Amino acid sequence: MNIRGKLVFAVTALSIVVGAHGAVVDSADVAGFTTFQDTVSGRVWLDMDNFFFLGANPEPLGPDLVDRSLYTGFEMIDAAQNAGFTFATRDDVSALLSTLPLTAGEWNAYAPIMGSGHARDLIWGMYDDENDNPYGIAFAFSTDSQWNFVESSVDATLIAGGNELDQDMGLWAYTTGATSVPEPATLVLLGVGLAGLGFSQRKRAQLTPV
Repeated sequence: MNIRGKLVFAVTALSIVVGAHGAVVDSADVAGFTTFQDTVSGRVWLDMDNFFFLGANPEPLGPDLVDRSLYTGFEMIDAAQNAGFTFATRDDVSALLSTLPLTAGEWNAYAPIMGSGHARDLIWGMYDDENDNPYGIAFAFSTDSQWNFVESSVDATLIAGGNELDQDMGLWAYTTGATSVPEPATLVLLGVGLAGLGFSQRKRAQLTPV
């Protein structure tokens, strides 16, 4: 393969890495909370179902549904922050979900790791839309082909005591890591490879008789 072919190959490999999808994996508990990790950024996120069943007096939703937590949204935020998590903004959540496609049934792989609603096939949580209360929500049902965002849609004081359909809502909150796509180490390795390729071609040119 000539130098041009090698460079085309290297650039193609780089574009594949840049465009690669991320993944989520189970992570260790943090301060008693279950978590998952975003493999692209390294951030560790709260599972969406951490706040189920934590109320002092759970109330039934109905004969076909599960008991609900009496935590309000503000109590969820406080508990997460006290454990060292950052209440995520829409940009934070977008950076995570943009690497998690939903076009080929991936929801069913994400749900056991990220946590989902107990009464329905729904991954969802409240995020900080930086407009005070109410807050936004980001979600996907198992039948969705994309993640959905709704700004200023949830009153955090009413998650437990108001609309009972909000009782299986989670919280988008993370700790550690930074949003970097692709992984820096991968880019460094590719950069080193390209530099080495260029050096070797230059060296060969110097040794070739004119």
